Amino acid sequence: MVVYATGMIPYMKNTDNMNKEIFEKKPLIKKSLLQRWFKQEPDENCVIEINNLFANKPIESVSIHDMELIVSKYGTNVYKSFGLNMEEFYITYINECCKNGIISEFELDNIRHLQSLLLIADHTATYYRQKLGIDVIDREYIKLLKNSMLDNNDFAHFNKLVQFFDIGDTILKGIKDKRNTQFVDSLAKPFIAKKRISYREFHELEQSLEIRNIKFPAHSKQMLNKYLSYWKLEKEPLQQWGTNQEIIKNEICLYEESNIDWFELRSDRGYSSYKLIKRGTIVMTNKKMYFFASDSSSKLAYTQIANILALPDQVLFKKYKGKEPKLVSKKDQVIFEIMMKKIWNAHLSQNWPS
Repeated sequence: MVVYATGMIPYMKNTDNMNKEIFEKKPLIKKSLLQRWFKQEPDENCVIEINNLFANKPIESVSIHDMELIVSKYGTNVYKSFGLNMEEFYITYINECCKNGIISEFELDNIRHLQSLLLIADHTATYYRQKLGIDVIDREYIKLLKNSMLDNNDFAHFNKLVQFFDIGDTILKGIKDKRNTQFVDSLAKPFIAKKRISYREFHELEQSLEIRNIKFPAHSKQMLNKYLSYWKLEKEPLQQWGTNQEIIKNEICLYEESNIDWFELRSDRGYSSYKLIKRGTIVMTNKKMYFFASDSSSKLAYTQIANILALPDQVLFKKYKGKEPKLVSKKDQVIFEIMMKKIWNAHLSQNWPS
């Protein structure tokens, strides 16, 4: 038989005594006519009185003697007759302790104490803790990862929760793998967006993972190392490059890249779109841009260029007159864009490497 006597109300954690108001006080069931004649109490009131005991006193203050007084009053084996109600009290308390995402040592002790008060068998208590514990451990691990002030106490408390809720290694590994991946992705997200990461930022990210015992995923590390190389390239001054291409003798080669696609705007039946014109090698000097295709070569002096714009996945050469080419690298468009910006800025400031 089950009596629905428990009730939960919203609560705020009291930081002074760490008590929670979980159970609502309920009125007792009125005696029937026969019960009044034979001076009997409704058995269901035993469960309600236990509920009201928990509503009136903090769990840690309830004693086994308090429980025995209620049970003896009704002369019935409440733990057997109303076993599901006893389990509901237990589950209700654990669930409420879990809801606010903070489970203290104090609350863990209370849960153990409640089990002893309600005479709940160890295997039954373990079953319910495991059912509730997966979500708890998941939330606690997310909170652990987000904690910027981690110390050994945080890990110790988490490990105690894992032990208390009896979470198996396989389930725990699944939780950690999923949340670790999400955590690494969240750390890497801003750097992925801008495709840049500095030495300091890279070191801080590595430290953040090390503190949390998270192995840096190989694919993420490789990607961020590439973004680090972009950042480094932007910060480095321009340097002279060697080239086998034919350029004017007194010019300094600053950059050479093969597999560059050259697009120009073309009209076809009233519609204009960029068409691939040629593919070849670009050489940038301190005077002009050279382009060497398989069957031709061309050059464009910087004095003919109004601006060089790095657009998404392409570099546009804005000219004072004539067709304006768009260039796309088949190797690494980001490096290509960085070098185009650096060389154009050097032209504007006339700050060339000697």
